[in-house]
Amino acid sequence: MKPNILFLVIDGLRADRCYGEKKSSITPNIDKLIQDGIYFNQTISSGQSTIPSVSSMLTSLHPFESLVPDGNLFKINPRISTYVDKLRDEGYKTFAIVHELLTHLGFQNIFGNNLVTYDHVKEKLWSGLGNKILEDFNFIQKHESWFCYMHFYDLNLLIYPEKERLEKGPEEIKNQKYGKNQYERIISSQDKWIGEIIKQVNLENTLIILTSDHGLESGAYDDKLQKFSDEQRIRKNTPPGTALKIGIKFKTMIPFRKKLAGKYKDYVKTNKEKKQQPELENLKNQNLSPYVKRLMQLSVWHTSHIYDDRVHVPLIFCGFDIPSKKIVNTLTRSIDIFPTIFDICNLSNFMNRRGKSLRPLMMDEDFIEKSAFIESTVNLTKSHDSNLIGLRTSEFKYFRNRSNQLDDIHLYNLKNDPLEENNIHLNNLDIIRKFENELTEIDKNKKFVMEEFSSEIELEEAENIEKKLKEAGYIN
Repeated sequence: MKPNILFLVIDGLRADRCYGEKKSSITPNIDKLIQDGIYFNQTISSGQSTIPSVSSMLTSLHPFESLVPDGNLFKINPRISTYVDKLRDEGYKTFAIVHELLTHLGFQNIFGNNLVTYDHVKEKLWSGLGNKILEDFNFIQKHESWFCYMHFYDLNLLIYPEKERLEKGPEEIKNQKYGKNQYERIISSQDKWIGEIIKQVNLENTLIILTSDHGLESGAYDDKLQKFSDEQRIRKNTPPGTALKIGIKFKTMIPFRKKLAGKYKDYVKTNKEKKQQPELENLKNQNLSPYVKRLMQLSVWHTSHIYDDRVHVPLIFCGFDIPSKKIVNTLTRSIDIFPTIFDICNLSNFMNRRGKSLRPLMMDEDFIEKSAFIESTVNLTKSHDSNLIGLRTSEFKYFRNRSNQLDDIHLYNLKNDPLEENNIHLNNLDIIRKFENELTEIDKNKKFVMEEFSSEIELEEAENIEKKLKEAGYIN
């Protein structure tokens, strides 16, 4: 009989807050998974936000290859088969338990009637969701050869004002015993439920994978940075303008409403920029380390980026046919996860995608490290965000503007500069040339553009999804 597969994604969990000397959360259950299995210490996600990174992970393709624009939103390309589809072909019953936004952005198409969703605003693991998941998981385990994807979104509590975080958060959030900041205390709270879920499975015939879609800057906050971030969230609040109020009255006049909605978005963006520009100017003159200054600048005006705060994620394999007590420091990638699952479970893998199996690393066999392709794509197509692509190796991080290889160039020596504070691109043209040759191998035209998609969703639905994305923290 084929092994069962439990796939756990903790949204926003950074690698350095899951394992290592910087970790201060209390996570006995995650620690036990690492102890009883294999931890990949240098895993890189393809994207810096949920939809690009998850689409890449499920397809073993880069985000620009696995996403399509659908109106103002990105979603997983419905024309591309995922590894979940292939698991069904191999006789698996496939299930997912996720927050509702992933439904709109591709999961309904992938999992169909076996998709269970929850309202991320009203339901957290500590406020009833954990018990619901255990009930649903109990039903799933009655099947033979099941695959279950679970996505935990508790860390998005951090986007709310401090008073609301403390009132609605878990009991651990107020106790420094569970972590040096609120981010780590939430992880401590999540760990209890990870333990409850794992108790339900037989590790002899279940393969467990625990990973994250991307990291969050707030994992590195001390009290001062958290206070500064909270202040900026308050400053950026913009009340509804005249355009929105008028637009609501003309709800049935879609073209007119759409035009007004666009004006309102421009109004909000302009007002936020006016409010925040003095803060950005003030930061330039402060005597701070480049890393701390960058974190503060992102609090003032967040733009997408591909520093390791976002793309360095944890990866654990445990259970069926997995060696124990092993830490792997070789660079690995999220796109390698499903090829590895198929290899471990002895399943046919005809996908021939970007990823490669990590099983040789598990068995101490020869393994050639490959660079990780990274991009700054966000969840909305019409964002005012950065537009970066790049490559990361064990030693270097290189990225630049997607459309112009001479614009916004960054190169960091990660061995000497793990916080990516010293951009050395001007003195290392040979290294950049090698990286550009690698990018040509990925896309010979070096355009890195997505496939067009004609089925645009209705305005009403798009606005509803966009509203939910903002509430979830996917839109800043």
